[in-house]
Amino acid sequence: MTSRTDHQHYVQAVVAAAERIGLGVAGHAITGTPPAVRHAVITLAPPDSGPYADELDGLELAWDEAYGWVLDVPAEAGRSNWFMGDDLVPAPDRVVRWADMVLSNPELTPSREDGPRRLPETDDAAFEARLSVYAVSA
Repeated sequence: MTSRTDHQHYVQAVVAAAERIGLGVAGHAITGTPPAVRHAVITLAPPDSGPYADELDGLELAWDEAYGWVLDVPAEAGRSNWFMGDDLVPAPDRVVRWADMVLSNPELTPSREDGPRRLPETDDAAFEARLSVYAVSA
C-alpha cells in the first residue's frame, strides 16, 4: 500500500501562484488529511474589473483528489461549476492562469465529463508522487 501524501503543500503552491499573478486570495481551507478524502477550497477575492468585479461572495477554486480543480462562480441560475480537466495535479501556475481565464471570459460555456477522474481510495503511487513533489519543494 502506497503512503498517502498530505496535499497542503500543493494547495499552498497554488495560493502563492495566484498571489504572484495578482489573482486575489481572500482565504483558503485545507481539509481531509489522509486517510480522509483530500480536499481544499481557495476563496478568491473579486477582481478589480470584469464580470465578477461586484461579486462579494462566492468565487471559489476547489480541489479534491477525485475531480481535480473546479472553479465555482455565481451564475444567473444559481452557481456554475467549471472543471479544469483531466489532470488532477496540474502545475500551480497552470491552475491560476486557467482560473483567471475563466473569470475574464464569462461567455465561455462550462463543461464537464461525467464521473471522477480517480477514486480516493485508489492505491495510486504515481498520483502520490506528483503531490509529494510540492512537499519536498516547500
